[in-house]
Amino acid sequence: MTGKTVIDGRFELRDRLGSGGMGTVWRAFDLALQREVALKEVRLAETDMARLDAEVVRMMRERVMREARALARIDHPNVVTIHHIVDSPDTPHPWLVMELVRGRSLQERLSAGPMSPAEGAALGRGVLAALRAAHEAGICHRDVKPANVLLRADGTPVLTDFGIAVLEDASRVTATGGLVGSPEYIAPERLHGEEGNPASDLWSFGMLMYVAVEGAHPLRRPTTAATLAAVMTAPI
Repeated sequence: MTGKTVIDGRFELRDRLGSGGMGTVWRAFDLALQREVALKEVRLAETDMARLDAEVVRMMRERVMREARALARIDHPNVVTIHHIVDSPDTPHPWLVMELVRGRSLQERLSAGPMSPAEGAALGRGVLAALRAAHEAGICHRDVKPANVLLRADGTPVLTDFGIAVLEDASRVTATGGLVGSPEYIAPERLHGEEGNPASDLWSFGMLMYVAVEGAHPLRRPTTAATLAAVMTAPI
């Protein structure tokens, strides 16, 4: 393979692992330590970036860096580990260098069917422990869902994608005014504009656990608008 991209003169991009409106995650190789890592570009969608003025972009970048540093101080087996932060004038947006969790996502696991009660209990203990550690550090995840939980080879859950959560305030100043998160996992109070409440993560966690053991989401509807309406008004 020719024309390999190397970030910060050290991290060689290999494969794209996933992407969304808030960034892209890559499998990369650390040329200094000779090991594989995960590299995340933390950015808003290009269309949104074009609408933001320089001051908002600067504030967004600083918010990302501040929370990434806080997350990097968390040493917990159920929270993805951040090894390094790349933030320099040569890069248009920050990069987070994280551990590469070898395994599949909870979403992929659930595509094969719901979990047994014992398997679900182990999952729940791990994800709840991760959220407690994050909340104690002053971090709200805002996007707890099966796709953001990775399962190690031994089944241990690891909560990932904290990096995109910190961009919520910045994204709300864009012309789209969209919410960060998946509609069926967003807590009702967030739809009413209340942010920064750790309890919102616990709502999402409850929905995740229901899906894990029942195999279906109780509030998912055929359209996004109908799903959001169900989250706000449907009987639980």
